[in-house]
Amino acid sequence: MKSEFAFILGNGVTRLQVDCESLLDYGAVYGCNRIYQDFAPTVLVSTDKGMADEIQLSGYSGNHIHYTRKQHKIKSSGANILPNLYHDMSSGPACLGLAAESNANYLFMIGMDLKGVNNKINNIYAGTINYKDADSAPTPFCNWTAQINTIMKNHQDKRFMHVNPINGFTDESFFNNTNFEIVSLDDFKQVINNL
Repeated sequence: MKSEFAFILGNGVTRLQVDCESLLDYGAVYGCNRIYQDFAPTVLVSTDKGMADEIQLSGYSGNHIHYTRKQHKIKSSGANILPNLYHDMSSGPACLGLAAESNANYLFMIGMDLKGVNNKINNIYAGTINYKDADSAPTPFCNWTAQINTIMKNHQDKRFMHVNPINGFTDESFFNNTNFEIVSLDDFKQVINNL
């Protein structure tokens, strides 16, 4: 495992173009919410009560690294409490923040699509318990972008790379950070293949 690389997984549809479990061979993998049923990332984050309860009650938190908000922690579950800096953030940005606090210098954001698809929610787990219905309107992403910008500004020594943004979309504000760039899926796979 390469400690200088971290992979932060959102649950947008572009994540399906990457074999995310295999990334564990190349660095730390940070994932959120229902991904725990697909595989165990290095660090799991859940900030909503429903998902936090589900994960803790499943026993996952006692055997893996799992972070949630202080008010959602179930006593003796094994879950960790998010640091105050990320306590009020959404799961994806909180994952990014934890990764930025690690020794990794290169942070690849995968499946962090931000916007919806065909005017509907963009989440591969939509329609499952503790998630909105697949026909729901897209989730506004202004809070996510503000939280991600805060993390990039607080970690100028790290490189933040948005991998394969959906339809080429990246929030314009991200480009105000000199430590941010877009990486195509092909370039990302080439980086992985050369590790």
